[in-house]
Amino acid sequence: MKKNVALAVLTLLSCVLNGQSFLYPVKAGNQWGYIDGSGKMVLNPQFENAGGFSESLAPVKSGNVWGFTDVSGKLVVNPQFSEVKAFKEGFAAVRTANKWGFIDESGKIIVNPQFDEADNFSEGLAAVKISSSWAFINKSGKIVLNPQFNMAKGFSYGLAPVQIGLAWGYVNTGARYVINPQFERANSFREDLAAVRLNGKWGYINKEGKVVIDYQFAEAMDFSGSVAAVRIGNKWGFINLEGKYTINPQFEDGVTDPDEERSFSEGLAAVKIEGKWAFIDKFGEIQINPKFSNVSAFKNGVASVRNNGKWEYIDRNGRTIWKQLN
Repeated sequence: MKKNVALAVLTLLSCVLNGQSFLYPVKAGNQWGYIDGSGKMVLNPQFENAGGFSESLAPVKSGNVWGFTDVSGKLVVNPQFSEVKAFKEGFAAVRTANKWGFIDESGKIIVNPQFDEADNFSEGLAAVKISSSWAFINKSGKIVLNPQFNMAKGFSYGLAPVQIGLAWGYVNTGARYVINPQFERANSFREDLAAVRLNGKWGYINKEGKVVIDYQFAEAMDFSGSVAAVRIGNKWGFINLEGKYTINPQFEDGVTDPDEERSFSEGLAAVKIEGKWAFIDKFGEIQINPKFSNVSAFKNGVASVRNNGKWEYIDRNGRTIWKQLN
């Protein structure tokens, strides 16, 4: 698994299972365990590395290989893979012998390792790389869209962004172009709109390819909660689905900005003010003061933040529930 220790925390994933607590990976000494939303250690540090829960399982590293644990700490999938990705739609991409395949939640190999790269399943299909081209397979491992794309992203709303040559367009599950390749960059659809770049500027299109919000932004994030973060010049603000500003551009840019954290999650979004990250509400009011050097989005009421060189988990009030000791 390519994510390093810091990124494993930063990209925090979490799950809830039959009313049990959400769990979050933490490092204590040289080993990883899991805390709940109150900061209580519920799985003692025992792993070489650990990721967040997704669909009831979390990737953990032991003996320099990866497997999956459940919330009780039971190894449901014994460590055996050189790299793994999170479970999505009941399957996880795993790498062994330099090839990628897929397993189910029992650890059974469903699609034999044979691909040079593999993404998660979305809407029943997964993008996989065969030699130098990307294709799409179904959950039986059958190729349903032949290798032909320079790049490919996951399906959403029945469409997937794909790149042919230097241009991006969108295909449906029948491999038919619904929106012809024409964009310099293209994101997946979120809330019926997709951010695309043309002639160096970002705008938003609908599922028919019609421009709904004109090309005008230096950067544009996906919509979440009916708003999206956009950058004009060196300042970030937020727009609604009609392209009108809900929060005027006023927040700082930064080369290490975690793009996905710009979007609103659980009513809060990360913004940079005077070199530090803060959290605002949808009215632009600061809810957690700027003091962090890095942050993740809130998930299930908890976010990971870096403060004074240490990683912490905070709640929605900005209170620390767990702090890295070394």
